[in-house]
Amino acid sequence: MELETLIYKKEERIATVTLNRPHKGNALSRQLRDELDLVMDDLDLDDETRVLVIKANGDHFSTGYDLNEFSYLWDADSAVNDVQRRPHRRSPVWSRREFHLSRERWMRLFRLRQATIAVVHGHCIAGGLDLMGVCDIAFVAEDALLGQPEARAMGEIHVFGLWPIHLGMRKTKEWLFTGDNMTGIEAAEFGLANRAVPREELEAVARAYAERVSHVPLDAIYSHKEVTNRWFEAQGMHTGMAAANDLDAMGIAGPALDEFTAIWREGGVRPAVRFRDRQFKEHRSYWDAYLAARTADAKNEDE
Repeated sequence: MELETLIYKKEERIATVTLNRPHKGNALSRQLRDELDLVMDDLDLDDETRVLVIKANGDHFSTGYDLNEFSYLWDADSAVNDVQRRPHRRSPVWSRREFHLSRERWMRLFRLRQATIAVVHGHCIAGGLDLMGVCDIAFVAEDALLGQPEARAMGEIHVFGLWPIHLGMRKTKEWLFTGDNMTGIEAAEFGLANRAVPREELEAVARAYAERVSHVPLDAIYSHKEVTNRWFEAQGMHTGMAAANDLDAMGIAGPALDEFTAIWREGGVRPAVRFRDRQFKEHRSYWDAYLAARTADAKNEDE
């Protein structure tokens, strides 16, 4: 199997996929997702491999979807071929369909027979959370940064990172309303990750867990996944994700993206994202902003 955006290896019942677009922050491109489908095709026929570990080369696990490939959904001027230029491509009805299909691709990984382990360092944002969210287990570096900054202007993501399931209602709203990033330590504390460890220990910890799981028969692993997943599916997990896809399609067609799109057309993705995040950049989270203001107030009182 020849892959360009992924590195795929197998060793002693453990398969490893490494995202390999470090020059793009491992942004999720169409090609990367197509190649991930090929990996799953292979694992569907593999009765020996028990675990799939997903990690990344470079400074970041994933900085989200590659917006340069998908911007035609909200900006007609970004279309690069006749398919993207078709008028229906910019209708919320059809972008909704595209998002639903994307969700189903992610849910194929969610249903994979093998146990799946995300190994997260650096930034894991937006689409990166889709990938991490559908994995069974997540180990994160303590200094990793995880969040949904697109919530500030661009809507939801395809499986919502399964935040409502992992975080619960109040924590999901707390972090989604601001689009702030949580650290790996916070992600583990809140339930979005299983464990946070120092960056230099991250892969070793994930490997130790993978090796332990690899001794369990594949049919037992799959049964454990199914019985656990069914609890949440019965509670409406798929309906919730579908709502996120519907609202995402409506969101990118709404006025919230007008200024973002204007700046995008003028200078591309970087200045547009800087514009979106400009009011939030000084502090990582509202709590950091609060502590900084409290410190400043105390200093002023002393003076």
